[in-house]
Amino acid sequence: MYNHSNDLHYLSVKEAADEILEHVSKVIHVNTVYIAKKDDGHMNIINAYNDNEHILGTDVQINYEQSFCQFVIESEEGVFTSNDLSLHYIKENADLPVNVHVKAFMGVQIYDREGKEFGTLCVMDQKPREFTEEEARFLRSVGQVFSYIISLDQTQQRIDLLSVPIVPVTEGVVVLPLVGIVNEDRSNHLVETILQRIYQKNLDYFIIDLSGMVSFDDLFTRHLSDIVKALELMGVIPILTGIRPDMAMSHLSQGPMYRNLRITRNLEQALKKVGFRLVKEDM
Repeated sequence: MYNHSNDLHYLSVKEAADEILEHVSKVIHVNTVYIAKKDDGHMNIINAYNDNEHILGTDVQINYEQSFCQFVIESEEGVFTSNDLSLHYIKENADLPVNVHVKAFMGVQIYDREGKEFGTLCVMDQKPREFTEEEARFLRSVGQVFSYIISLDQTQQRIDLLSVPIVPVTEGVVVLPLVGIVNEDRSNHLVETILQRIYQKNLDYFIIDLSGMVSFDDLFTRHLSDIVKALELMGVIPILTGIRPDMAMSHLSQGPMYRNLRITRNLEQALKKVGFRLVKEDM
């Protein structure tokens, strides 16, 4: 019996996809279910589930001409079904390996957030079998779900790129204005991105502006401490600015790192600390 969890929580898109593939295997009664992405003449297997016998693994790259996915992508209906591949398709396609232990095969196309061809969702089994219209409709529906998941994932990736807007002020000085809600996922992304930027750039000052933050959690506080320590270890002077009264009353003000940290009320004061001043020109 399937256990409906009340606290179901996926830590990643891949984790959710893995569980969906397993359910597809159980519903259609096939050994292997996989998602393949088409890229530069290859099909890259990005997720795969095998029930009883291991046929296909994840992170495998197959030449497009040697993959069964070509039949799916080149079909006018966006779906391809074969009860026994060895009877016709493998014999007539010189590029396909003749010793493939796959008979039954069905696949549907999946698309990205812009409606462009992404790849395929396919099922296969070692034994010949008939696929019903109901099973084909079910696989199409799951393919549409994956198209939606892929769209969300691509959107999140774009948001992540914009969520760490490290702004160069001048040579050796950058500002990171944090805006909105900093949750666990964004906090982890902040640490990775900031450390990469520190390594790539020759920096003297790294100003972190917190004035635009709406909320944060204890994990962000710990990560902020790690960021400050990493900056100092790499010879970069961290400056914290824009701390609101509610932040000052929270855990953000606790801990030994804040005793010697340079803190200013606003960004203007922070820039003055590094030697900048506003010069007004006569109009």
